Amino acid sequence: MNRKFFIYLLLTVAAYGCKKDKVVTDVKEVVVEKDTVALSFVKIEKSKNLGKVNGDIYGVISGDEINLLVPELLKNKKFITTFATKNASITVNDTVQVSGVTLTDFSKSVKYKLTSPKGTTKIYKFNIKYFTGIPILYLNTVDSVTSKDVYVTGNLIVDPNNLDNPEKLNIPLQVKGRGNSTWDKPKKPYRLKLNTKSPILGMETAKNWVLLANYSDKTLIRTSIAFDLGAKIGADFTPKGRFVELVMNNYHVGNYFLTSQVEVNETRVNITELKKGNTSADEITGGYLLEQDKRLDEKFWFKTTADIPFTIKSPDEITEDQLTYIHNYIQQTEDAIYSADFADPEKGYAKYIKVESFINWFLVQELLKNEDAKEFSSNFYYKERNGKLGLGPLWDFDLSCGNNDYSNSRYPTGWWVKDGPWFSHLFKDPAFRQKVKLRWNQIRGKEINEITSTIDKTVAYIDLSQKKNFNRWLILDQYVWPNQFVLGTYPKEVAQLKAWLTERIAWLDKEMNNL
Repeated sequence: MNRKFFIYLLLTVAAYGCKKDKVVTDVKEVVVEKDTVALSFVKIEKSKNLGKVNGDIYGVISGDEINLLVPELLKNKKFITTFATKNASITVNDTVQVSGVTLTDFSKSVKYKLTSPKGTTKIYKFNIKYFTGIPILYLNTVDSVTSKDVYVTGNLIVDPNNLDNPEKLNIPLQVKGRGNSTWDKPKKPYRLKLNTKSPILGMETAKNWVLLANYSDKTLIRTSIAFDLGAKIGADFTPKGRFVELVMNNYHVGNYFLTSQVEVNETRVNITELKKGNTSADEITGGYLLEQDKRLDEKFWFKTTADIPFTIKSPDEITEDQLTYIHNYIQQTEDAIYSADFADPEKGYAKYIKVESFINWFLVQELLKNEDAKEFSSNFYYKERNGKLGLGPLWDFDLSCGNNDYSNSRYPTGWWVKDGPWFSHLFKDPAFRQKVKLRWNQIRGKEINEITSTIDKTVAYIDLSQKKNFNRWLILDQYVWPNQFVLGTYPKEVAQLKAWLTERIAWLDKEMNNL
């Protein structure tokens, strides 16, 4: 018994000692909540903005931006917004915003500043665009524009439709029609002549602008794609352009491409402007702007012995001596191209032309197989003072990339401009062929390869605009001269353009490397 009692006693003492040495702490983790603020949603409610919107419009919140598209044409851009926040109040320029109550002017850049009771802040940039999301031109005239010859007085309000550039320009101007076959279409192209020089939509300051209707080009983008490629490869004086909505005398006309007029100007064809008094041996050499144009629709023109017609675009009032000089220079150029010594670097064509300029122009025109570029019209040449003859700017691509039904330019295979006047002889020179081949391979991997993605980006950008355009002009399932295809939908038109270009590039890859 004593032994058992002793063992029991030892166990009890040991247990008590262990219990005494154990320190128990029961500390709860203290979680400090982060003071955060956020915007849950924001919308423009029809009931709060009567007469402005036809339904509730929710903003898309992405990071620190709010993007919202109002599908109406509005000049009054003051809205009451409805919103909900997490742990925050909202101010705009120190004005407290009350959901469903406060009227805010969204014609200028707006920033929502969220502030928590503890002072934590977050700023959202609020972007509202209107109608189709692209810039809007409001063109108002005192009378209808019915002529390509007579200007009508008016004014232009430029709405950039982009809060990063909120200024609305109100520009006095004159307007007339323009174009040849395009002027006969129901959707008219226009020439704008501003009273004073002005930049428009980020493009350089000038007086003269053009609104291209692109009626026959149901993708609306052929000229834009050509200009984009020309600019990337350095084609001389490639124009800039912007897609716009045209609202003329309070009537929405459709999607247009605003671009520069082809003219001698420091922001356009940047060569020396030739004056009447510039007749000395040095001065008379330039600058000249010419167009190869079978219509001969300018006051001054001439033809070469190979029957190639050139019209004088600048100077407007050319003197007899100046006309004689440029006529002789062009004829000497042609004679050199067709001469037995045409490939001689001292006696041949290289004495008269800017070879790289010709090659860059050629590659854009040949790739897109522009109908008019072979020998008809819109082929611009320039000659700077004491300089050689260059080709540019690029112009008029509505009948390119297979968009015609009457010549071999519609097919994605086969040469086109290469077989035309002058170029057919230039290609007889192995050195010229090698330069063309080299330049093609220089731009093939990047600039040409990017054409498809450029098309996709452009189509996405004007998606809402093209829908409005073709709701106004119901032609997608109709033949419009000179369409090769009538495909019925805009996506099919774009798909056909991309397929044509894919085949064209593959054909040129093979042929260029066999030059």
